[in-house]
Order: sequence, then structure tokens, then C-alpha cells
Amino acid sequence: MTFLKLIYLSFLVIFTLTGHSQELPEGVEGNSIPSETRLSKEKQRSRDLFFEANIAKITDNSEKAISLFNRCIENDPANDAAWYELSLLYYNLSDLPKSITHAIKAWELDPGNIWYSLTLAGLYNNNSQPTEARKIYERLCSSNPENPEYAIELANTWLQLDKPQEAIDIYNRLELQAGINEDFSMQKHRIYLAMGKDKKALEELEKLAEANQNDSRILSLLAEFYILQGNDDKALKTYKNIQEVDPENPYINISLADYYRKKGDLRKATESLKTGFSNPYLDANTKVQIMMTYYSQTGEYDGMEKDILELSKVLAEMHPNEPRALMLRGEMLMMSEKWSEALEVFRKVNTLDPGKYQVWENILRIDAINNDFKMLAVESSEAMELFPVQPLPYYFNGYANYLLKDYETATKSLTTGVKFVLNDNAMLSDFYSLSGDIFHAAGKNQESFNSYESALKYNPDNAAVLNNYAYYLSLKGENLSKAAQMAEKANLLSPDNATYLDTWAWVLYKLGEFDQALVKMENVLKLDKNPGAVVIEHYGDILYKLNRLSEAKEWWLKAKEAGEGSEFLDKKVKDGKIYE
Repeated sequence: MTFLKLIYLSFLVIFTLTGHSQELPEGVEGNSIPSETRLSKEKQRSRDLFFEANIAKITDNSEKAISLFNRCIENDPANDAAWYELSLLYYNLSDLPKSITHAIKAWELDPGNIWYSLTLAGLYNNNSQPTEARKIYERLCSSNPENPEYAIELANTWLQLDKPQEAIDIYNRLELQAGINEDFSMQKHRIYLAMGKDKKALEELEKLAEANQNDSRILSLLAEFYILQGNDDKALKTYKNIQEVDPENPYINISLADYYRKKGDLRKATESLKTGFSNPYLDANTKVQIMMTYYSQTGEYDGMEKDILELSKVLAEMHPNEPRALMLRGEMLMMSEKWSEALEVFRKVNTLDPGKYQVWENILRIDAINNDFKMLAVESSEAMELFPVQPLPYYFNGYANYLLKDYETATKSLTTGVKFVLNDNAMLSDFYSLSGDIFHAAGKNQESFNSYESALKYNPDNAAVLNNYAYYLSLKGENLSKAAQMAEKANLLSPDNATYLDTWAWVLYKLGEFDQALVKMENVLKLDKNPGAVVIEHYGDILYKLNRLSEAKEWWLKAKEAGEGSEFLDKKVKDGKIYE
């Protein structure tokens, strides 16, 4: 029973008790009215108490209301409304036993009162007494056969009593009275499923669909159940029927796509998705969710990347001003390494909604991949302003300005950004690693080495830091033993890396271990079919130290032809001897 109905009942009782008293006829004294027509003092007092109790209840003074209602029934034990109000108050106080006791008394005093009956039946059900509830619902159904709500409550009570067939019998009777009804049919369908009678459950859906031949939603329920039952042919036939009766249905092609996916016909599944995504009545967010769910269930297959790209294109074309649709398109293009197209899409998203951080991060990553360092510097600065506590824009800004040789700005960005790195040692290591590179480029060797030490503190297995630190130590001729250990570790962490192997060879060279250095450098040349001038020059230097002078000069000449080597390369070529 709803709160409004209970309030209505309370005031109805008040009106009944107060509204029908009449004034005495003029000239007639009160004591001349026959006693049998006059309210007894007890009932008069009961009426007053009832009124006061309702005021207390309405003002949420439950304790006072209970006290007044109890005094009311002391004066008038036959006041069913007072018993009923006490039942409601005790229920609100979570005192179910007292609530039931008082509801029973109200019902016994007026068993024909529908509200009393419904309240008591509901209390019985709440107290796990479905047998008692059933008796009341049966009485209500008997006295109100035209009201289906009581029959439905009785059916629910039969279900609580684990008597599903009795519940179905009630729904069958209701259908005879009112015809095929979705609520009745679906409830019978669910009951039959719970009973393990799948065939009967299917019959209910088929009857419902027959009675609603143009209702695509009901037909979809039938098609889905056919699939669950393994009846694929009927499922497909039903889906095709939906397409005929409701061609603009936004979900039918999505359902067909799922059907074809489960059948393993991924070509038809993709075509159905394309058709569904072309439907303007299906919103962009739903399409995005469908696409993500669909491919998470499909698994990888040949041509999957192509299908995803095509679907994301349809999605973006149908919803050109929907940021989420465009974001998905951009991310699919990124996955396919179509960087320029992805960048164009992400920049459009920014014009629609510049407040999406992930979009900015994607833009910065693509700028870096494209080696567009000027744009990376500009756009990372914008991102730093929009998202001042996100560390990555600061990192990208530092990286861009480092490559643009603006070392002061680069250092400032990294120094600020590292403060916002929380619980991420790998990122902290990357920040300090880049700082080390910048300090080295600026000629600040000690600051560079300190930064590398910090980077290794947060990630001892950062191969790039181990390599760079080792190489720069070797260039300075400092702490070569430590440099050798770091170079070796970098190569263990990242084997077959020509750059790291070259560093290891050079550190060994600086240690005077020329034979080992030669072995490493020969492996470098096997890995790198197009080595740079510095690598070639290193090889020539090692050959010279091994007294292979003509070969050394030959490789120095190759280094000069390959590009820019060390400051001594020209003299090495000219004089045929080493300078360091």
C-alpha cells in the first residue's frame, strides 16, 4: 500500500467520524436527545484521540501517535481504523510481529476492507507466511473477480509456496478473461523456464508473437530464445520478419550481426553491423558500446583490422559531431598506425570538446611519432595549461624542447612535471632519464650523471638509462668499470640492440680490452646493415688498436663517407693514425 493511500484512509476515517455529526434542532435541549442516538463519552473520547493521533503521525511523532492510538482502542476496542494505523506505525518501526498482530485485529473487525486485506497479506509475505497470505488473496479474488491485481498477487504467493502450476493456472484464467497479454505471457514464460519446461516456455513466446506480429521487440525476444534453444533457422527467419515489419528498427541489424558472429559468418556479421551503424535512429554512444562489446567477444581473425576501420569510419560519418564516436575512430586509426588521419580526427574532437585529456595525450604521442617537434612543443604547452597536474604533457614538452635545443625550457618543464608523478616508478625513471640527456646536451655532465642515478633508483632495469650513462662515462673516461657493468646489463635486458652493443664495445675499447671490443663491434655490424658514421669510426679505432692499420684507415674513410663522425675523423683519414 502506498503512503498516499494510507494518508487517504486515515483522513477518510476522520471524516467519517467527524463529518456526519449534526447540530441539534433549534429549541431542543441536548439532554432531550435519546441516549441511543448520542455518542457515548467513550466513543467521543476515542474520536478525539484518533484525530490527535493522526496529527502526531503526520508530524512524524511516532511515539506519541502510538500512545494515542492505543488509548483510542482502550476507549473503543472496535475502532478498526486505530488498529490499522498502529499496524502501519509498527511496520515503519520495523516491528513486524506487532504490525501483523494489529493488522489481524483491524482485518477481523472489518474483513471486507480491501486495504486491510492487502496490508495484512503483504505483511504475511514479508514475514515468510505465504500460506496465510494466500488465504487472504483467495478471499479478495472471490469477492473481486474482475480485479486482475489480486489474482496476480495470488499467483505470486503460489510461487512462494513452490506451486508454479497453480500460478500458471491463474494466468491462464486471466488470459481467458482479457486475451493474450505480454505481462501474463512473459510471466508464464519465466515460470516454465524455472520449471525446466523449455518447450512450454517457447510456446508462450510464440503465442505472444502471433498476437503481436508487428511488434519488433516481442519478435526479437522470440528470436533470441530460438538462438538459446539452438534453433538457428527459426531465429534467422524471425529476424528477417522483423526487418520487414520494422525496417527502421535500430537494433535488428545489431541482433543479426550477433547471430552471424555466433554462427562464425564474420563477413555477414560485419555487413550487418555496418547497416546498423548507418541507422540514424541508433545513437552514437550505443554504437560505440556495441562495437567495443562485439569485438571483445569475437577474438582476432583475418581482416579484423580492416573491418574495425570500416565500422569506425561509418560511425564517424554518421555522427561527425559526436566526440565519443570520433575518439573511437581516431583510436582505431592509431592502432593501424595511420598517424596523420588519426591526428586529424583527434584535433577535430578537440574543437568539439577540448576538455578530454586522453585526446590531448594521443595528439602529443602522434606529434612525437611524426617527429613534429615544433608542433609537439606548442600542443604540449596547451595541454599543460588545460591539465596542470597531468605529468605527461610536461614530459612531452621537455622532450620537444630538448630536440629543439631549448634546454632551459626543457629542464623547467621536466622539473615541474615530475612533481605530479604519483606511484609510478617507471614514469619517474623516464623523467630523470630525459633530464640526464638534456643536461648532457647542455654540457652539464655532473647534473646529467645525477639524473641518471635518480632514474636508476626508480627503475634499475631501465636499459636506455644504463646505455646512455655508460656511454657518457666512457666519453669522459670516468668510472669505466661501472660503465662496463651498466653496458653489459643493458645488453642483457635488450639483446640484439645494435646501439647498446656499440656502447658496450666502446666501453671495452676504453678499458683497453680490444679483442672483446672487436667481437662486440662485429656483431653490431651484423645487426645494423646501415650503420652510422660514429659506429663505423669506432670499428676503425678498434682495428687500429689491434694493429690492423690499413683496415682501420679503410673504415675511417667509410665513416667519413657515411656522415659526421668525431672531430678527429678527418685527421685520422689524412694521417692514418688515431687521435683521441
